[in-house]
Amino acid sequence: MHIFDIDECEKRIGYKFNDKMLLRRCFTHSSYAYENGGEDNELLEFFGDAIIQFVVTEHLYKNAFGDEGKLTKKRAEVVSKEPLLKAVEKLKLIDFVLLGKGQERAKKTTEKLFSSIYEAVVAGIYLDGGLEKAKKFIKNTIIADFEVLSEKRKKENKIVKPDAKNKFQEYVQKNKLGSISYELLWKKGPEHKPEFRVASTLNGTRIAEASASSKKMAEAISAELALNKLKKQGGKTK
Repeated sequence: MHIFDIDECEKRIGYKFNDKMLLRRCFTHSSYAYENGGEDNELLEFFGDAIIQFVVTEHLYKNAFGDEGKLTKKRAEVVSKEPLLKAVEKLKLIDFVLLGKGQERAKKTTEKLFSSIYEAVVAGIYLDGGLEKAKKFIKNTIIADFEVLSEKRKKENKIVKPDAKNKFQEYVQKNKLGSISYELLWKKGPEHKPEFRVASTLNGTRIAEASASSKKMAEAISAELALNKLKKQGGKTK
């Protein structure tokens, strides 16, 4: 029989359940319920998804993060599987999942499993302690990380102008220096928090390199660095 550590689980979630069986149900996969009896977390997952949608929508509306189109796009980013996966990883909630023997092998590799746990926990907190408690959990996890990422992107956007690549191209063409290309040197980090390293090249020679949270931004930063370097060197690569 799987030992479910209630105290440690509540500590990581940051909420103490009145109904301990509800907490356990949040982590009960359908495969475990099928093999051992009892209720699984699928209905909680369904309910939790709706609660997350509402809380995130309310947060974006109150904080005026743009027009309707931008808000819809931002909401999709916040409530997608990746942020939920990240939250579950950060809190190490996967340690408490109750899986059937046939599903045990997929425990650490299935994104759907991670996101469903988060959604079920949100529903569990709502049913056990009300909307404000559920809001607090959502804001402390996925919304907080979204705001941190948004600030990082704002800082990156201040570093480089959006037309940096065009200006680099114009300078090269005007001075007949050759052809530009961008080389992806590496990509590392998890899918929900990647980092890209890109080199701007001129006629196959690397002029500048830059890293950013998106390939597009890394290219723009490296283009600006390359342009500044070429101007200082009078259009020469060395």
